[in-house]
Amino acid sequence: MSEPTSAPAGQAVAFGVLAALGAVVFGTSFGYGILAEGGRVGPGLLPMATGLLLLLLATTQLISRLRAHPFRRTARSSEPIRREDRSSDVDEAGAGDAGAGVDVLGRSEAQRVRQLRTVVVATAVAVLLIPLLGFLPAMGLLVLFVSAVVERRPPLVALAVTAVAVAAGYGVFAEFLDVPLPTGAVGELLGW
Repeated sequence: MSEPTSAPAGQAVAFGVLAALGAVVFGTSFGYGILAEGGRVGPGLLPMATGLLLLLLATTQLISRLRAHPFRRTARSSEPIRREDRSSDVDEAGAGDAGAGVDVLGRSEAQRVRQLRTVVVATAVAVLLIPLLGFLPAMGLLVLFVSAVVERRPPLVALAVTAVAVAAGYGVFAEFLDVPLPTGAVGELLGW
């Protein structure tokens, strides 16, 4: 039997980074103001909600990964049983371990962890690009990267997804919520 992989440890690290990112977004959102004049939605409300949601979801997943252990103990014995030695066990859903680790898209656990790490790094890079490019271009590049590179969608599909995401972001923030979006240094040079 093969030895347990470090994939759960990698997932725990990735979810820890996401939880920390959520905490930072949540904490910094208060500097933008949660409510504006007249009780209107302020520019910090959506980052606050998003940061809190990311923090809660990533922390839940982090705890789940940390609780997962390559050994389990039985109620009658204090001797650990290796997961590899219980191949005849049935999981809670009633199915065996056949096909475990491969999702409905055919990705292995290692591929999913690699994609998660790539998206976390790409998100951090996109956030760092906001002061230079502005919010919409930076997030558009992030969506394009995730669609084309991480998810390996055809170029036209990736561009269409990006265009819809940028248009939706503009519609929600700039038009519906009337929140000024960061234009970045490039936007200021171009007079946006």
